[in-house]
Amino acid sequence: MRTRREPGRVALCSALLALTLAGGCARLPPSQNVLSGRRLIVTMRFNAPVDPFLHYFFLINNAGDQNAPGPVPVLTNPYGNGFAASSNSGANGFTDFIQFDNLQPQGYGLYHVIGDPNQSNFRYEGRPINSVLPDPNDPRTANQLQFEIDLSQLITDANGIPLSDPTQAANLARQIRYLQVNIVATNIIPRDVTTPVEKLVDSLGDTRTQLGASSFLILDVSQNRVISNNDTTIVGSLVHEPSDPDVFGGNDPRLDLVDWSIEVRQQ
Repeated sequence: MRTRREPGRVALCSALLALTLAGGCARLPPSQNVLSGRRLIVTMRFNAPVDPFLHYFFLINNAGDQNAPGPVPVLTNPYGNGFAASSNSGANGFTDFIQFDNLQPQGYGLYHVIGDPNQSNFRYEGRPINSVLPDPNDPRTANQLQFEIDLSQLITDANGIPLSDPTQAANLARQIRYLQVNIVATNIIPRDVTTPVEKLVDSLGDTRTQLGASSFLILDVSQNRVISNNDTTIVGSLVHEPSDPDVFGGNDPRLDLVDWSIEVRQQ
């Protein structure tokens, strides 16, 4: 569940931004007429208002294999990239992620992993197609993160560069059947493995237990459906959130994931 590698230097072109657009760096989603029409609409709810000075991730492994490993949270030293690792140390556990914090353009950023995710070499791929910023003054959105991506946004070449033919990318996206996904919320993304930190983490399932912290969701994107925390049809109940706070390392309601849903929509 934990990586044993030294952390690499983060290659996020938005790392110095604070809710502003990066000149020459941000890439908008493909034009509407070349998207695949296969969408994920993700909603996460926390036990207290979302704090943009904390870090929230939706992790995706687009490995093309139902039995591939999935993303799990990094809990203790050594921290690797500081936020996530593979459920199988012998293989990469995620290929893409959406990150929300005050370093992302307009709150949300979409990244593609280049090579080994433990080396923190991530390429910024733009923003979700649609997203809702949490409003601390609005009880409907204060505790919530919500965004929508088209699966064509996950299609790149080996260097993490979007395909020059967007129609090809859309066709490849329509062929995706299974994704391994997880939600990770944490107070810090440590880079120095020698300095002790107070790291708090929540993810899908009961993160206080070894089994819960090693769980992830295998998502079938071949048909329209809504999968949620209360869905009794999910294979493997370890991804359900407990009724009491389950933040690893302490109790911070801003990180305590209490409800979630993922809608698969074919357009």
